[in-house]
Amino acid sequence: MKDNTSRGIRVGFLAALGFIIIFLAFFLVGGEEGIFTRTCELKARFQNVEGLTIGAPVRLGGVKVGTVSGIGFSEDRADKTIVVTMSVDHESFKRIGKDSQARLGSKGLLGDRTVDITMGTPESERCQPGDFIPTLEAYQIDDLISESGDVMTDIKLTASDAREIAWKINRGEGTLGQFINDPRMYTNLDSLLVLWTNITYKIRSGEGTLSEFINDPVLYEQFTRLTTEAADFIQAANEGGGALGKLANESDLYDHTDSLLINLNKTLEKINSGEGTLGQIATDAEMYRKLLSAIESLDSLLVDIKAHPKRYVKLSLF
Repeated sequence: MKDNTSRGIRVGFLAALGFIIIFLAFFLVGGEEGIFTRTCELKARFQNVEGLTIGAPVRLGGVKVGTVSGIGFSEDRADKTIVVTMSVDHESFKRIGKDSQARLGSKGLLGDRTVDITMGTPESERCQPGDFIPTLEAYQIDDLISESGDVMTDIKLTASDAREIAWKINRGEGTLGQFINDPRMYTNLDSLLVLWTNITYKIRSGEGTLSEFINDPVLYEQFTRLTTEAADFIQAANEGGGALGKLANESDLYDHTDSLLINLNKTLEKINSGEGTLGQIATDAEMYRKLLSAIESLDSLLVDIKAHPKRYVKLSLF
């Protein structure tokens, strides 16, 4: 009887131990290896948490520091964000500041979803348990597929346009098509190259004016001397040498010219106002008519003298 009782106790103990091991295994497989570790609660709001599940890892700077403990809607019906609750171990929680940000990540390109948190700066205020951390929205797989579809559409359109351009070029349409397909273009280009070859040959052999300009050292020396003389001439003018230098540097000539222009201006003002003989001639219409009449009479007299000189000149010897 005692043996049966002892055997039953051992069986019950082993069964309980097996349940405990299985229970712990569930937590270990589910990512709850920190069940006996002190944790702090942290929350974040996301517009979309597609693929994120409870038990997903929470990483701080790439290091796993906790798991997702809850996913749900906001209590405010007007708030369309999804609230994600995270359990972060106490020591790592101290490194999360108010300036830290959370975003949805993944293990690999198409792996399980994670929550990645950036470390806060040392100067930032530390987060408190239950605080909401700022978030960054990440691209979803659907968005990437949609954008890749747009890119493929653009590539197809570009390829179609390139094919149409190549077709037109092959048919000889447009400037580029004529340039590629017209044999006259090749002939003209070949002639131009031949002509250029002949020109360069003549230049190298010393023929022609351009060749002399390039190859003749005397011309170079003359040009150098000319530029030197020009530089000396300009320097002398700047220093006041010669007539040009005096004209450029002395103020007396400017003063005389200015005085002459002032006097000329005064004279013209007097003429315009009718002063003096020139002023009366310029402004008095009657004086102008009398002067014109006298000139006409004198002209008639000279004409008559030329036509009948005997009327005006009489020669007598006795």
